[in-house]
Amino acid sequence: MTDEELWLHTLCGKNNVPITDIQLARLSRYKALLLEWNARINLISRKNEENIWRGHIVLSLSMLFKVRFRPGMRILDLGTGGGFPGIPLSIMLPECSFVLLDSTQKKVNAVQQMAEAIGLPNVSTIWGRAEELQRQQRFAGTFDAVVARSVSSLSNLLEWGLPFLKKGGGMNERAEFTTITTPSLITFKGAEIAQEEADAKKAFPRVALQNVPLVFPGSQVFENLDKKLTIATIQ
Repeated sequence: MTDEELWLHTLCGKNNVPITDIQLARLSRYKALLLEWNARINLISRKNEENIWRGHIVLSLSMLFKVRFRPGMRILDLGTGGGFPGIPLSIMLPECSFVLLDSTQKKVNAVQQMAEAIGLPNVSTIWGRAEELQRQQRFAGTFDAVVARSVSSLSNLLEWGLPFLKKGGGMNERAEFTTITTPSLITFKGAEIAQEEADAKKAFPRVALQNVPLVFPGSQVFENLDKKLTIATIQ
């Protein structure tokens, strides 16, 4: 076990998230593949390659330190880019199925080949614009959850992501975790999102928003971790 893997294993243990040696190995394989692909196409900033493990892979997994997904859920990664947060989450949630969506074909091709190389049968990819795909019968209203990095404003994310969700809404809070029991959109946001929230509530008055600070045992080792999870459900 590498030092990075040992660190993540310890971090997961502190947050009651089980992780196996196979999952650790797959995450390390993903890091290696991401570096290989990034030399060919721009998946992440090359200035940030040294921070892939902590700033991309583990940050993606930090969602699991605050949110619980039920087995069998169908999850859409909206604007996956180089596979974040979809590939790390799919490694940790083998009983859920993931569709990784991006509007850039070369990124989708790279992510698909990485998922195949790692051995992730629960991952598929789709190339296209969310605004167009959300109207197709095979995608509209078929997902239990939509996850996304902060790829745009909250209003845009809701406009793009909500049509993919199954009908229904609401959340069940259990102890320190928010358990996703009905369709929700979950995205990473910075600390200062008051204006984004105000705009989103005005544009989507039937959407309930919950902010979950990304503070957890071990989070102090992340530099400038002022992020939070914003969870949206339709009332």
